[in-house]
Amino acid sequence: MSKVNWARVKEILDNSLIRWQTEHGREPKMRAVHEGHIGWNSKEELMESRPYDKQLIEPDKIGNGRAEETNLVRILKKNIGGFRRMPSRGPYIPDDEINELVQWINDGVPD
Repeated sequence: MSKVNWARVKEILDNSLIRWQTEHGREPKMRAVHEGHIGWNSKEELMESRPYDKQLIEPDKIGNGRAEETNLVRILKKNIGGFRRMPSRGPYIPDDEINELVQWINDGVPD
C-alpha cells in the first residue's frame, strides 16, 4: 500500500463535506455545532482541531500504530460518548477511505 499524504487526506475530508452538502441540500454549521474549532484548510489546522474540547488527532497516537484510537477515526466509525458518528446523519466516509486516514496517522502524518 502506498503512503497517504496530506493532499489525499484533505481530499477525503473535502469530498465527505461535498457529499454531505449534496445529500442535505445546505451548508453544514460545523463551527456552531461542534462547540470548538474544527477545520482542515491545512494540516496544522486539522491537528489543532478540538471540537467539544477533544483533540481530533492526539499527538501521542501518531506514528505508532494507534491511529484507530484517535478521536478522528473513532467518530468517523461510530457514535462515541454521546456524540453521533460523523458526518452527522451521513453519508459516511467509506471504510476504505477511513483506512487511508488511519494509515496516514500511523505513518506519522506525512505532508
